[in-house]
Amino acid sequence: MRKPVIVVATTVSAALIAACQSGSDAATPTGSTGQPQPRSSAASTPTGSTGSSGSDAADSNPPGKPGVSYRAALSHPVKDSYYPKHGTPYLDTLHYGLDLDWRPRAKRLTGIATIRFRITTARDSVRFALGTPLHVSKVVLDGKRVSSTRSGNSVTIQTGPLTTNSRHTVAISYAGTPALTQEPAMRSDVQKDGFHIGRTGNTWTFQEPFGAFTWYPVNDQPSDKAYYDARLTAHRGQQGVFNGQLTSSVKTGDSTTNSFHLDKPASSYLTTVAFGRYTHQEVTGPHGLPVNYWYADRHSPMLPLIRKTPQMLSWIEKTLGPYPFASAGFLLVPGNSGMETQTLVTFSDQLSKPDLYETEGDVVHELIHQWFGDEITPTDWKDVWLNESLTMYLEYRYLIDRGYTTESKVYGRLQRGQDEVWRVMGGPPGAYRHDDFGDMNIYDCGALLLHNLEKAYGRAKLDAALKGWPATAKYGNSDRTKFAAYMSKALESKAGPYILHWLTAKTTPAPLPKQP
Repeated sequence: MRKPVIVVATTVSAALIAACQSGSDAATPTGSTGQPQPRSSAASTPTGSTGSSGSDAADSNPPGKPGVSYRAALSHPVKDSYYPKHGTPYLDTLHYGLDLDWRPRAKRLTGIATIRFRITTARDSVRFALGTPLHVSKVVLDGKRVSSTRSGNSVTIQTGPLTTNSRHTVAISYAGTPALTQEPAMRSDVQKDGFHIGRTGNTWTFQEPFGAFTWYPVNDQPSDKAYYDARLTAHRGQQGVFNGQLTSSVKTGDSTTNSFHLDKPASSYLTTVAFGRYTHQEVTGPHGLPVNYWYADRHSPMLPLIRKTPQMLSWIEKTLGPYPFASAGFLLVPGNSGMETQTLVTFSDQLSKPDLYETEGDVVHELIHQWFGDEITPTDWKDVWLNESLTMYLEYRYLIDRGYTTESKVYGRLQRGQDEVWRVMGGPPGAYRHDDFGDMNIYDCGALLLHNLEKAYGRAKLDAALKGWPATAKYGNSDRTKFAAYMSKALESKAGPYILHWLTAKTTPAPLPKQP
């Protein structure tokens, strides 16, 4: 997620810094436009084996990927320590096939979600999150119609006895007008999460830490990753857009049906969907990578900046290695935020100020997240700093490299008291306030930590460690304990205890001495 806009906090910060310590503070490729052009055949809904037990082999052949197993989507969901009411720990979703139809005039969404899932403990019912306004009309489990009940933002399916580790396929038909959910945050740009509906019937989503449930049945927690395919039908000149690569586009009268395939498993908060009068442009990035831009006429001021994506990816690859997915790109939407949705960054048009380096920093920030946050994702929301701190450190490196700022300006202000301000206002980065998700403490405090490690061990050694981190749980999940242990080994040091102390310290820890 992009950094929060600091408004009131800046006045408070100045006073707190003065109380802590005195000191000054400073701080294009081309391609065709028009209708989407398919690059490969349309994805199909997975069949796999139905019924009770099954192995990974039984779950082979995800859509559009013959011979590929669901093994990469096997997860170990947990009860989230920060937001335990969201997510179902016994449910391991493997694949979502979403067939959605959006009617902009009626502002009505009709959907069928076909979900392949694994049960981690024996039981006779399963629960998916689904927004209250969406009425469930039919549920079919393993080819047989079953009953379901609603309670708040959830639907419980009466499955009958399911054995541990068994695999099943459920198809849930639903319809309604999605409603947003309150985000547990104090920042102004993301007070509401989920499926946003614009004045003209256009739609878009932001949903970190949760909110996917506002538009499809889902296990809405970061520890459960799954494959995705989507078939989106839009009307009245609109087009539907989803993560991954467009596989087909069919126009019938005033309706357009676009199909998308996401090549690697994703957590639910990293999915995106939008309906609007979009133009699609595809260009070529590093190593022949397809880079997709989805935008409306109103987004033109942002285009010069997002068209720097191939160059930005090349810059990131110098430190982190090859881009980890089959496609990249940007989906431009209304609002005032940005989100690292997997393979297709969701970015607001109100940030369209290409002349300001802060906006360029936001763009490269979301691209860096494709490695830190998307390829490797926190198991629990207490470790959201793993996403933002590592990404913020590299964003500052980019801005310094481009001459927009200097190392002394960035880290001088943090070391002189701003780091401590963030800890006082929102809590330490690894123990932030539950009602203050996504504030600057999880960004800047951790960036200073990485800067201190760089000064202690050298940039080359730290870069090698950062490059290797996503591979420790490639396309999976991890946590602070594993990161600390990995860094101790990668840096051949006792960096781990320093990292763990940094995460929960109420005041700024002293920098590490330079290591031999």
